[in-house]
Amino acid sequence: MATRYDVSSVPPQGGYVAKQCPVRAQWDAIHPCDPLPPSVALQRRFARGRDFEAEIVAELSHRHPDAVNLLSQDREKRKEREEAASAAMARGSRLIIGGRLATDYSGRRTGEPDLLVASAGTGYRPVDIKHHRSLVERSADSNADAALCSALDDLSWEAAGTDAAMAARKRRADLLQLAHYQRMLEVAGLAAGDGRHGGIIGVERVVVWYDLDAPVWRTPSSSGRTRLRSTMEIYDFEFDFRLDIISVAAASAADPAVKRLVVPVKIAECAECPWWSWCGPLLEAGPGDVSLLPRIGWREWRIHHDHHVTDRAALAALDYRTATLIAAGVDLRPVLSACGRLPAETHLADVLGARRSAQTARLAAAGLHTLGDAASLCARTASYSDAPMQDLPEQIDQARAALGRSPAYRRRDVTTACVPRGDIEVDIDMENTADGVYLWGTLVTIRTEWTARPAGYRAFSSWEPMTAATEGELFTEFWRWLTDVRAAAAADGLRLRAYCYNASAENSQLRRLASACGLEDEVAAFIGSAQWIDLYRVFAGQLITGESIALKAVARLAGFSWEVPDPGGDEAMLRYEQAAGPDGDPAAREWLLAYNRNDTEATRALRSWLDDAATDCPSVADAIAGPFPGE
Repeated sequence: MATRYDVSSVPPQGGYVAKQCPVRAQWDAIHPCDPLPPSVALQRRFARGRDFEAEIVAELSHRHPDAVNLLSQDREKRKEREEAASAAMARGSRLIIGGRLATDYSGRRTGEPDLLVASAGTGYRPVDIKHHRSLVERSADSNADAALCSALDDLSWEAAGTDAAMAARKRRADLLQLAHYQRMLEVAGLAAGDGRHGGIIGVERVVVWYDLDAPVWRTPSSSGRTRLRSTMEIYDFEFDFRLDIISVAAASAADPAVKRLVVPVKIAECAECPWWSWCGPLLEAGPGDVSLLPRIGWREWRIHHDHHVTDRAALAALDYRTATLIAAGVDLRPVLSACGRLPAETHLADVLGARRSAQTARLAAAGLHTLGDAASLCARTASYSDAPMQDLPEQIDQARAALGRSPAYRRRDVTTACVPRGDIEVDIDMENTADGVYLWGTLVTIRTEWTARPAGYRAFSSWEPMTAATEGELFTEFWRWLTDVRAAAAADGLRLRAYCYNASAENSQLRRLASACGLEDEVAAFIGSAQWIDLYRVFAGQLITGESIALKAVARLAGFSWEVPDPGGDEAMLRYEQAAGPDGDPAAREWLLAYNRNDTEATRALRSWLDDAATDCPSVADAIAGPFPGE
């Protein structure tokens, strides 16, 4: 994307700007208020990242004694560090740690890649160190390419080999940062000449290589369809866009008549943004911005604003029936344009023509045969035919649920809420860090006469330093226990169900650890069986709230509350730091065990509520479409 504004006065930007929210880039430039300090959890995450980076750097320094390590230099002496890194590259140093690339004034870029690794020919490739996993298990029938990895003994791309069992985990933020360094190397004439490749060293302690020119990101296109774009393409667009934003923001600060390029939108990043104290009240005022609804991102927000639907009340007021036709692929524009122009008895097949027979059939299925019938459709909702969204009906119901008087509503096709139950029920919840799973919590509930195994909570935990062996032993102990309970129930002819809330995390860890422990077939059979129930999917398939349906949010519907202070993943991370190790804090361990037990108890309480009181929730089909409180 060509820059549309004069950005010559924009200070050179680092690699983070392209991967962060564009609204944040705007506020970072002009500071509309005092920024919020980083949370304790975020500070600790940063500290853990720095500690991990230091560990990797120490290991690399040991393995590569000839490496140039510039981390000891004063970080504020930027010019000196740029010169030192440039000199090291001019000498052909094989590995440069903590270098600073020469500032690209024409491109408005600065950058400090963790590592610069020499290619076999000429030039360098960027590598960053990240405290998270960079590999995911690759199933035999997976379409994902095998990961390309090199060991820390030889970091180079040329030394990399494929790992058929694993695929590279593509984190957009990581790859955009690598693209930033790649562009800087190219401007300086120091990039490797045989392809654009960058690497990430994650907790697996290998370099995972990525082709930055590979088309891997599906994005909207001007045609209304989507297309695959490369990391370099995405980076160029995002970085140039933010340069424009920063330039215009500075002009707006000097002259309020200049309109800023972006306005606040609620996204996942908001939870840890220093400017949420500014954006939050703006978004939550009145009926609330449409982006406050679940799963409405930038694209959906833009479509709504283009149709002058800017808050939840306006979205709730759209017509559900009309929206279902749009979601089904019916272009209502020619139909509504013919209303009033052609006789009411005109058949819709004659309006749409033979080439749109499938659309005519969908209209007929909805009871619409003539233009007179079509006059009952909502013109404002039909205008979305120019940018159809398959989940527009869902968004309308989410808006109505968010603004309605009931804390939850049954979905339109649900008359009675239900959940699969068992004679023996096992609630499962795991706790993990970037290093691995340190706790598998289980809660057994016996709903019949059975004494073969005890009821109650049982934790499989380890506070030892997390290694692959420690994690594998812990998982094996947990899996043997679960297998034993399942077998005992089956032997007595009893139905066993196991539950978790949002199984994606548990399933990922179950598969990963099963692969390491030789239990792939057993675990795969369990995950794919009717015994394993994702209560999140059960809830989402039957009820709608217009808000988050994370466990902490929906457990209150069942009257459940956590007994530990500040329950949540961030707090659990902090407590684990205190709990881990031979001298770990006993109080922190107690907190984590109580927190995990409460999570399993919460799923049990929610399950009972779903099986009983949830049916009394009103149908979202009966929710009012406006006006709403606050309008």
